[in-house]
Amino acid sequence: MARQVRGAFQGYFRRRTAAYMFVLVVFIMGTISGAFAVKALSAEQRNDLAGYIQTFFEAFPETEAAGSPTAVRQTFVQNVTKTVGLIWLLGLSVLGAPFVLALLFLRGFVLGFTVGFMVEEMVFKGIALAVVSVVPHNLLVVPAIILAGGASLSFSWSALRTLMGRRDINMYQQFFRTTLLTIGACGLMGAATLVETFVTPTLIETASRYL
Repeated sequence: MARQVRGAFQGYFRRRTAAYMFVLVVFIMGTISGAFAVKALSAEQRNDLAGYIQTFFEAFPETEAAGSPTAVRQTFVQNVTKTVGLIWLLGLSVLGAPFVLALLFLRGFVLGFTVGFMVEEMVFKGIALAVVSVVPHNLLVVPAIILAGGASLSFSWSALRTLMGRRDINMYQQFFRTTLLTIGACGLMGAATLVETFVTPTLIETASRYL
Protein backbone atom coordinates (compact mmCIF):
# COMPACT_ATOMS: atom_id res chain seq x y z
CA MET A 1 0.00 0.00 0.00
CA ALA A 2 2.76 2.44 0.98
CA ARG A 3 4.64 1.57 -2.20
CA GLN A 4 1.55 2.27 -4.31
CA VAL A 5 0.99 5.63 -2.63
CA ARG A 6 4.64 6.57 -3.09
CA GLY A 7 4.51 5.52 -6.74
CA ALA A 8 1.34 7.54 -7.30
CA PHE A 9 2.93 10.71 -5.90
CA GLN A 10 6.15 10.14 -7.80
CA GLY A 11 4.11 9.95 -10.99
CA TYR A 12 2.17 13.05 -9.93
CA PHE A 13 5.34 15.13 -9.48
CA ARG A 14 6.89 13.73 -12.64
CA ARG A 15 3.90 14.83 -14.72
CA ARG A 16 3.85 18.25 -13.09
CA THR A 17 7.53 19.11 -13.17
CA ALA A 18 6.83 22.09 -15.42
CA ALA A 19 4.24 23.50 -13.00
CA TYR A 20 6.59 23.27 -10.03
CA MET A 21 9.47 24.73 -12.03
CA PHE A 22 7.24 27.64 -13.04
CA VAL A 23 6.26 28.25 -9.42
CA LEU A 24 9.91 28.18 -8.39
CA VAL A 25 10.85 30.65 -11.14
CA VAL A 26 8.09 33.05 -10.03
CA PHE A 27 9.31 32.89 -6.45
CA ILE A 28 12.93 33.46 -7.49
CA MET A 29 11.87 36.40 -9.67
CA GLY A 30 10.15 37.89 -6.63
CA THR A 31 13.27 37.39 -4.53
CA ILE A 32 15.50 39.05 -7.13
CA SER A 33 13.03 41.93 -7.53
CA GLY A 34 13.00 42.45 -3.77
CA ALA A 35 16.79 42.55 -3.64
CA PHE A 36 16.93 45.12 -6.45
CA ALA A 37 14.15 47.18 -4.86
CA VAL A 38 16.54 48.01 -2.02
CA LYS A 39 18.47 50.24 -4.42
CA ALA A 40 15.32 52.26 -5.11
CA LEU A 41 15.01 53.41 -1.48
CA SER A 42 15.74 57.03 -0.66
CA ALA A 43 18.43 57.93 1.87
CA GLU A 44 15.76 58.82 4.43
CA GLN A 45 13.99 55.48 3.98
CA ARG A 46 17.28 53.63 4.31
CA ASN A 47 18.11 55.44 7.53
CA ASP A 48 14.67 54.77 8.99
CA LEU A 49 14.82 51.06 8.17
CA ALA A 50 18.41 50.71 9.36
CA GLY A 51 17.49 52.42 12.63
CA TYR A 52 14.50 50.14 13.10
CA ILE A 53 16.58 47.01 12.51
CA GLN A 54 19.33 48.22 14.84
CA THR A 55 16.81 49.01 17.58
CA PHE A 56 15.12 45.64 17.13
CA PHE A 57 18.32 43.64 17.56
CA GLU A 58 19.52 45.77 20.46
CA ALA A 59 16.22 45.38 22.33
CA PHE A 60 15.64 41.75 21.40
CA PRO A 61 17.42 40.17 24.42
CA GLU A 62 15.01 42.03 26.76
CA THR A 63 11.87 40.87 24.99
CA GLU A 64 9.94 37.94 26.45
CA ALA A 65 7.31 37.38 23.79
CA ALA A 66 9.39 34.97 21.70
CA GLY A 67 8.43 31.36 22.33
CA SER A 68 5.26 32.28 24.22
CA PRO A 69 2.01 30.47 23.37
CA THR A 70 0.63 33.70 21.89
CA ALA A 71 3.66 34.13 19.62
CA VAL A 72 3.46 30.50 18.50
CA ARG A 73 -0.26 30.78 17.75
CA GLN A 74 0.08 34.06 15.85
CA THR A 75 2.99 32.79 13.78
CA PHE A 76 1.18 29.53 13.02
CA VAL A 77 -1.96 31.35 11.88
CA GLN A 78 0.12 33.70 9.75
CA ASN A 79 2.07 30.88 8.08
CA VAL A 80 -0.65 28.25 7.71
CA THR A 81 -3.96 30.07 7.40
CA LYS A 82 -2.90 33.26 5.63
CA THR A 83 -0.37 31.64 3.32
CA VAL A 84 -0.82 27.92 2.64
CA GLY A 85 -4.56 27.99 3.31
CA LEU A 86 -5.03 30.99 1.04
CA ILE A 87 -2.99 29.36 -1.73
CA TRP A 88 -5.15 26.25 -1.48
CA LEU A 89 -8.41 28.23 -1.63
CA LEU A 90 -7.25 30.32 -4.58
CA GLY A 91 -6.12 27.22 -6.44
CA LEU A 92 -9.58 25.67 -6.28
CA SER A 93 -10.76 28.06 -8.98
CA VAL A 94 -9.28 28.86 -12.36
CA LEU A 95 -9.63 32.59 -11.70
CA GLY A 96 -7.62 32.29 -8.50
CA ALA A 97 -4.48 30.93 -10.19
CA PRO A 98 -3.00 34.39 -11.03
CA PHE A 99 -3.43 35.38 -7.38
CA VAL A 100 -1.49 32.28 -6.32
CA LEU A 101 1.39 33.44 -8.52
CA ALA A 102 1.08 36.98 -7.11
CA LEU A 103 1.25 35.65 -3.55
CA LEU A 104 4.31 33.55 -4.36
CA PHE A 105 5.99 36.54 -6.01
CA LEU A 106 5.18 38.70 -2.98
CA ARG A 107 6.64 36.20 -0.53
CA GLY A 108 9.78 36.03 -2.62
CA PHE A 109 9.91 39.83 -2.85
CA VAL A 110 9.71 40.25 0.94
CA LEU A 111 12.44 37.66 1.48
CA GLY A 112 14.72 39.20 -1.14
CA PHE A 113 14.14 42.73 0.14
CA THR A 114 14.79 41.79 3.77
CA VAL A 115 18.03 39.94 3.09
CA GLY A 116 19.14 42.45 0.45
CA PHE A 117 18.66 45.41 2.78
CA MET A 118 20.54 43.77 5.64
CA VAL A 119 23.46 42.82 3.43
CA GLU A 120 23.68 46.16 1.62
CA GLU A 121 23.41 48.29 4.75
CA MET A 122 25.48 46.24 7.19
CA VAL A 123 27.61 44.10 4.85
CA PHE A 124 29.21 41.25 6.86
CA LYS A 125 27.17 42.03 9.97
CA GLY A 126 24.07 42.03 7.79
CA ILE A 127 24.97 38.64 6.34
CA ALA A 128 25.37 37.21 9.84
CA LEU A 129 22.07 38.71 11.02
CA ALA A 130 20.27 37.44 7.92
CA VAL A 131 21.65 33.94 8.50
CA VAL A 132 20.36 33.78 12.08
CA SER A 133 17.09 35.72 11.71
CA VAL A 134 15.81 34.94 8.22
CA VAL A 135 17.37 31.74 6.92
CA PRO A 136 16.48 29.09 9.59
CA HIS A 137 12.68 29.06 9.35
CA ASN A 138 12.68 29.95 5.64
CA LEU A 139 14.48 26.69 4.92
CA LEU A 140 11.06 25.15 5.65
CA VAL A 141 8.78 28.01 4.62
CA VAL A 142 10.05 28.20 1.03
CA PRO A 143 9.58 24.46 0.24
CA ALA A 144 6.14 24.64 1.86
CA ILE A 145 4.86 27.48 -0.31
CA ILE A 146 6.44 25.96 -3.44
CA LEU A 147 4.71 22.64 -2.66
CA ALA A 148 1.36 24.30 -2.00
CA GLY A 149 1.68 26.66 -4.97
CA GLY A 150 2.55 23.89 -7.43
CA ALA A 151 -0.33 21.73 -6.22
CA SER A 152 -2.82 24.59 -6.47
CA LEU A 153 -1.73 25.61 -9.96
CA SER A 154 -1.89 21.99 -11.11
CA PHE A 155 -5.45 21.71 -9.81
CA SER A 156 -6.41 24.98 -11.55
CA TRP A 157 -4.93 23.74 -14.82
CA SER A 158 -6.82 20.45 -14.53
CA ALA A 159 -10.05 22.35 -13.80
CA LEU A 160 -9.48 24.56 -16.85
CA ARG A 161 -8.92 21.58 -19.12
CA THR A 162 -12.09 19.99 -17.76
CA LEU A 163 -14.06 23.14 -18.51
CA MET A 164 -12.63 23.08 -22.05
CA GLY A 165 -14.11 19.63 -22.63
CA ARG A 166 -11.61 17.09 -21.32
CA ARG A 167 -13.48 14.15 -19.85
CA ASP A 168 -10.56 11.91 -18.92
CA ILE A 169 -9.53 13.96 -15.84
CA ASN A 170 -10.73 12.75 -12.44
CA MET A 171 -11.24 16.02 -10.56
CA TYR A 172 -12.08 14.23 -7.32
CA GLN A 173 -8.69 12.53 -7.45
CA GLN A 174 -7.02 15.83 -8.31
CA PHE A 175 -8.74 17.50 -5.37
CA PHE A 176 -7.66 14.73 -2.99
CA ARG A 177 -4.02 14.93 -4.08
CA THR A 178 -3.98 18.72 -3.96
CA THR A 179 -5.47 18.73 -0.47
CA LEU A 180 -3.05 16.04 0.71
CA LEU A 181 -0.07 18.01 -0.60
CA THR A 182 -1.46 21.14 1.04
CA ILE A 183 -1.66 19.30 4.35
CA GLY A 184 1.97 18.31 3.84
CA ALA A 185 2.81 21.98 3.23
CA CYS A 186 0.96 22.85 6.44
CA GLY A 187 3.15 20.33 8.26
CA LEU A 188 6.26 22.06 6.93
CA MET A 189 4.82 25.42 7.95
CA GLY A 190 4.10 24.05 11.42
CA ALA A 191 7.72 22.98 11.74
CA ALA A 192 8.80 26.40 10.43
CA THR A 193 6.64 28.02 13.12
CA LEU A 194 8.45 26.08 15.84
CA VAL A 195 11.81 27.07 14.38
CA GLU A 196 10.77 30.73 14.07
CA THR A 197 9.43 30.97 17.61
CA PHE A 198 11.98 28.85 19.49
CA VAL A 199 15.19 28.43 17.47
CA THR A 200 15.43 31.75 15.61
CA PRO A 201 15.03 33.94 18.74
CA THR A 202 17.84 32.03 20.46
CA LEU A 203 20.10 32.54 17.44
CA ILE A 204 19.23 36.24 17.29
CA GLU A 205 19.89 36.71 21.00
CA THR A 206 23.26 34.98 20.70
CA ALA A 207 24.25 36.96 17.61
CA SER A 208 23.17 40.30 19.12
CA ARG A 209 25.69 39.82 21.92
CA TYR A 210 28.62 39.56 19.56
CA LEU A 211 27.69 41.80 16.62
